Amino acid sequence: MDLRVDATPPGNMNRAPVDEEDVTGQSYDDPPDEVSHGVSASVGLTILAVVMWVSVMVGEHAPGLWSLRTASCIVFVLLFFYWWRYKRWQVSILTMLVVGAVGLVGGSSAWREVPVIDGACSGNATVRTDPTWVGNGVGVVLELHGKRYRVIAHGAPGAHLANRLAGEHVMVTGTCSKTTGPYSRYDRITHVVGRMTVQSVSEDFSEGSIAVRAANRMRVALRDGVALMPRNLQALFAGLVIGDDRDQSREMVSQFRASGLSHLCAVSGQNVAYLLAALSPVLRRLRRNGRFIAVLMILAWFVLLTRAEPSVLRAAVMAGLVAVNAASGTSMNARTILASTVIVLLVLDPMLAWSVGFALSVGATAGLAWLSGRLGNIIGRHGMLAATLAAQVGTMPVSFFVFGYVPVVSLIANPLALWVAGMVMMVGLPLALLASLLTPLVPLVSWAMTIPVAWVAGVARICSEVSPHGSLNVGLWLCVAGGIWHRWRRTVA
Repeated sequence: MDLRVDATPPGNMNRAPVDEEDVTGQSYDDPPDEVSHGVSASVGLTILAVVMWVSVMVGEHAPGLWSLRTASCIVFVLLFFYWWRYKRWQVSILTMLVVGAVGLVGGSSAWREVPVIDGACSGNATVRTDPTWVGNGVGVVLELHGKRYRVIAHGAPGAHLANRLAGEHVMVTGTCSKTTGPYSRYDRITHVVGRMTVQSVSEDFSEGSIAVRAANRMRVALRDGVALMPRNLQALFAGLVIGDDRDQSREMVSQFRASGLSHLCAVSGQNVAYLLAALSPVLRRLRRNGRFIAVLMILAWFVLLTRAEPSVLRAAVMAGLVAVNAASGTSMNARTILASTVIVLLVLDPMLAWSVGFALSVGATAGLAWLSGRLGNIIGRHGMLAATLAAQVGTMPVSFFVFGYVPVVSLIANPLALWVAGMVMMVGLPLALLASLLTPLVPLVSWAMTIPVAWVAGVARICSEVSPHGSLNVGLWLCVAGGIWHRWRRTVA
């Protein structure tokens, strides 16, 4: 069984694929789906994904529809089973209406009023996010009685929470209220419905389920394995490998954003691809069913390890759909898989429609899936540059709307940093874990990882310093567009 799950990282279109019997990478410009199902497969599902996304967002303004959530999900499951079983990908008005209705109900359900404790509250709370320092306090999200509350704790309660990790349980007492203020909308998007002023936090705690304990201990071991790295580079290493950017300084965050490299610290398809590629020597030795189950288990574990960030959810579901599709003996291209993933995730969690991270991840993948091959033909043998440009075009609408800026210097920064960051992603996790078990290796692994991580940080710093702004940045983008147009005219002439 050939489980092709994106092991060729985005932005590295010149990389040779791994063995065909392995869990390998499906090229973003490889369209087997169009051969077996017709051109309408990719286009049709993409249209349905757009309809779903738009209708979910419109559903926010239709509060009375949330009661139909269960019925709409049943209808969707039946419709999706029909699509998958009979490969009827063509779009009809009826199909669009059904998908739109499911999206409307989902959006309405996501924003419906949630009853929140108003006053004294206490009980066994689940830590839902890893604690971060906010000024002199500790910021964390706690789930109490099935509702999520944002907490900023000081003093002894803050000290107790600072030592906890996501998935652990503590006893808390405090005062709860409905979330209000300028960040209340962001809170709702992240499923936080209230605020809690914590008065006490128990010193005793539960580590959670076996899977949670394993993930948390692996995250701790990952940091222990590179304990001798400089603190700022250690924070960047954690961001590159598992997307943990809590300890990165504001200066570093600004440098990566100004250089167009901030995506490297958000776990995405690259990390999933490198993980599966690193494990491919083991996976290829398994039988077909065993390999399929192993891939799904690896994906589920990685989602848990990386705290189920929207970008890694997108990547993991795409890889999972490819694995399921391969197990059934059929093939799809990345465009069809991406559209299917968007539809499935928006049904499961409609709030993803408002997530900036999810939108950027989908946009970058869409740019790679739809444009990287075409741009590669135009630009020539500069595959990484074509992929970088395709991903930037895909994320450009969201970046302009949210940040108001898309740095043209990213076309230089990404080719310089991406291959090194990819190496860190692939070998950093196993080396750090090995060093945590064999402590004499900690100095060697820390030194070995310092060099590539420092390179990535240096590229971000230098490119951020020379990054043009304002009209100059726009003018350079126009020059890039003009150059591509000129080369395209020459190729079709």
